[in-house]
Amino acid sequence: MIKTENKTDLKTLIQPRKLAKKEGELKYRWQVKDFERLDGLLFSNEGFIEVHLSGRQDNRNRCLVEAHIIADVVLQCQTSFEPIEYQVDASVLYCTVIKEEQIVDLDEEYEPLLVDDGQVDIKEVIEDELILSLPLIANKASKDLGIQMSYGELPKEAETKKNPFKVLENVNFNKK
Repeated sequence: MIKTENKTDLKTLIQPRKLAKKEGELKYRWQVKDFERLDGLLFSNEGFIEVHLSGRQDNRNRCLVEAHIIADVVLQCQTSFEPIEYQVDASVLYCTVIKEEQIVDLDEEYEPLLVDDGQVDIKEVIEDELILSLPLIANKASKDLGIQMSYGELPKEAETKKNPFKVLENVNFNKK
């Protein structure tokens, strides 16, 4: 079962348990501008987000949904304030849970997918993953900025200077 959804004005509700039991697949293509929370983090809201979902059950009959997300977004460089193209290519393996208490029993490779009424708005779930996939600080490479930046490198003359704290190496501070 493959479905392609291009409508952006409707909520996208899926039934993950049904998808997993039928080993179904869903494909979505949304515009970046349709993700309100993501919009505030980007330089531009142009572009598309493609999502491929596939369902299955594991050896303990737990319902799994694997999401593969590909998106090209435009961030703002925090050094030059210019746009930076950034590609998100993420895969996430969700395991459905009905109660939050079940989350602690999940294996490490699974992300919990809370399904309390049998349905999930997958667009919101994908938006959460996209937000988590973005870098905290977007910067172009220093060679692309046209400026020389160094982190942690001292000039050669600093290496030859005496350390003023060297005299404190032999002082015993535990004397009473």
